[in-house]
Amino acid sequence: MDKITSNVRRSQWIDIIHACNTNGHTKKAWCEQNGINIKSFYYCQRQLRHEAYDVQSVALSPEPEVTFAQITVPSSPKNTVDQTMTDSATSFCPDAVIRTCTLTIEVSNHASREVDI
Repeated sequence: MDKITSNVRRSQWIDIIHACNTNGHTKKAWCEQNGINIKSFYYCQRQLRHEAYDVQSVALSPEPEVTFAQITVPSSPKNTVDQTMTDSATSFCPDAVIRTCTLTIEVSNHASREVDI
């Protein structure tokens, strides 16, 4: 179907759907009175709604800007770091966990101020 024919049919169905929705009768009764197949009516209504939603969602939701924050870990003597990691690994209970296919990030509400963004 060429673009002109598609636009004409779309316009006709928009008029039909508008007339049906504003007359006060049920959709089934209105379609019967006007010789319109009820299944065709609902099909076209659904297609037009999907089309309107797609146009609206593209217009309203631009690509979000992605930003990254660098987290620095304070340097400590090796034995202190090893002991801290051992202590925190045994008692750590994350408040939030973010998982992707290859990465897991666990965050606690008790994170240090250096981690706070």
